Amino acid sequence: MTTAPVTPFIDPRHFQDIVDEAKRRIVQYCPEWTDHNVGDPGVALIELFAWMTDLIRYRLNNVPERDFRQFLKLIGAQPRPAVPASTELTFWLSAPQTDGKLIPKGTEVTIQQSTAAERVTFSTDQDLWIRVPSLSYCVTSWARDGRDDDEGELRDVSASLELNNAQLSVFQARPRPGDAVYLGFQENLGGQVLRLNLRCATAQGFNIIPEDPPIIWEFWDGSAWLSLMPDPEHVALLPLTDGERTAMGNRLDATAGLNESGSVILLLPRTSSMKVLNVSGNHIEACWLRCRAYHRHPAQPFYDSSPVVQGFTTESIGGMVSASHVFTVLDEELGRSDGTSGQVFRLQHAPILPRTPNTDVETVLAEGLDGMMEPWAEVITFGNSGPGDSHFMLDDLSGEVRFGPSVRDAGGQEHRYGRVPPAGRIIRFSQYRGGGGSMGNVGRGTLVLPRSSSNLDYVNAVTNLRPAVGGRDGETLEELLLRGPDLVRTRDVAVTRGDFERLVRQQFPQVANVHCVATPDASAGVPGIRVMLVPVLPAPGLLLRPNDVSLGQQGRELCRGVKSYLEERAPLTTELTVTLADYVWVSVTTQLAIQRYADLAPFELEAMRVRIREEASVRLNNLLHPSQGGPSARGWPFGRSLTQADVFGLLQSVPGVRYVDHVGFRPVRFAGGRAVLGHEEALLTLDPSEVLCSYEHRITLVEP
Repeated sequence: MTTAPVTPFIDPRHFQDIVDEAKRRIVQYCPEWTDHNVGDPGVALIELFAWMTDLIRYRLNNVPERDFRQFLKLIGAQPRPAVPASTELTFWLSAPQTDGKLIPKGTEVTIQQSTAAERVTFSTDQDLWIRVPSLSYCVTSWARDGRDDDEGELRDVSASLELNNAQLSVFQARPRPGDAVYLGFQENLGGQVLRLNLRCATAQGFNIIPEDPPIIWEFWDGSAWLSLMPDPEHVALLPLTDGERTAMGNRLDATAGLNESGSVILLLPRTSSMKVLNVSGNHIEACWLRCRAYHRHPAQPFYDSSPVVQGFTTESIGGMVSASHVFTVLDEELGRSDGTSGQVFRLQHAPILPRTPNTDVETVLAEGLDGMMEPWAEVITFGNSGPGDSHFMLDDLSGEVRFGPSVRDAGGQEHRYGRVPPAGRIIRFSQYRGGGGSMGNVGRGTLVLPRSSSNLDYVNAVTNLRPAVGGRDGETLEELLLRGPDLVRTRDVAVTRGDFERLVRQQFPQVANVHCVATPDASAGVPGIRVMLVPVLPAPGLLLRPNDVSLGQQGRELCRGVKSYLEERAPLTTELTVTLADYVWVSVTTQLAIQRYADLAPFELEAMRVRIREEASVRLNNLLHPSQGGPSARGWPFGRSLTQADVFGLLQSVPGVRYVDHVGFRPVRFAGGRAVLGHEEALLTLDPSEVLCSYEHRITLVEP
């Protein structure tokens, strides 16, 4: 249904309101005027001017939305454009390939058939190369006493990869937690879906539960070993056959803990990095994966002998790539030039997202000249355009393409700002992107239909294992009216601390939170300002390390960019410092009383306890996340203390928990790359420059 255009209501007063207001001012400006009756000549004049003002007010209130937006532009108020949602698409090959396959940038995938399917289209942000993995190295590591989280003594057993019937003991004769086998690949396989086929000696690793073996697959992300264990919700979305789903279960592992020949499917995140291992004095750089003996919960049975692997083969069966809620329009014809100045054309799919370097307007020469094309350049204003400059302006919101006007001065001389497209020439837009908005925030498993014309016969299926997030609608006129007074008051100048924070939030979407404080040691008489940033960090539920929150070179570039932007808008004498926030890691110690279930088997009780621990840990990680945690899920507020009341209700609502018996907080500091926990406290107080960050928590379960 088509809705009528919005008419802004600027002045709600009517004729009688204006008359009454003028009469109330008589006492202030002309106290000797005492006769305010309608027969008084002065009152008649008031009513005459009120009638004339009411006519102007009526016309002003009927200004169309387009003109009203132009008035806002005069004070520098531009509506914020729509922001596209983003997610990660997983492409699944129909069969392992003998050579690399390309999923080109711009490959489009849409949701299942619905009324909105035409608009909810996602495009890949970059090329995805699905490579043929080259397994070159195999290394074993036996844990040393008291060390189960680091490389032990490494032994190169790569020769076993070339044997048809190797007898490789992946762990030491009496396995310990921390024993591991490393597999090294020549190229970084970040973003690849690997299938590792293993030939295993049957039932060599005894004393384990085949459905729940004490092993974990891990990858190197550049700073730490992280788990490759799949999310059960993700497994349900993968295009596995019924036989594969039965054999692998939610762990995507059909080897029963390396005790049976079978396959392991590993979804390797795009953050995977190369790593150098020192193996008996040889420094080997490779993309390393490792399978480590690991106690996931205390009651889990552990190996009493090492499993034996007789051979490995690897193949790539898919890949993962980031995608955004955008669609691309190519070579849209706008019309034909009439040869006059100030021509306006309109694109069909407004609003328009920010342009890419290959986006421009083209004029196509007349027929008979072999379709020669001439590119035109986009500008923000025609103020600096000369009569020979091929310039145009584009309104993102309306999709209007404007060419330079011609202005006549007081002396009658005509000045042309920008070249005029020759008469009769076709105007076309070579490429632009539409999309964005909150409708792109779709759930997991909904993007399944490829739309691209590229020949992707080797792709069997595609889906999004994570929901699409970050989509935001363009700013409405009402929202712009609320923001307009700030622009009039500050004129893009930072004076107060609130001005600094507002400017950073508006200009830098990669900043999740910002806080500004006065610098106490500023030079005498010179104001000092410290601006502290919390960038958008990895999703809650994952443990963060110092390298994760500092962002390395990316974090330094962000601080430099914010400082350069603010220095142009701050008073000249301001001493400005821009840094990342001071992070305070905290480990929560808690004791939870859980429900009793007399009818559950022992392994079912243990599974329930594992689920409660995991759910409680995830909730704590979410609460204490710097950029997406806190009471409002917008990041932990600067300087806000952590109290037991913040945690009690959160843990009390975990399914299976009867009540919370104890909560304490232990601050964590890092020294020499290792975490050192402080004494337990009931209240964790922060400075104004500090925000909280979650560390590993100690969760104890009791049955009262």
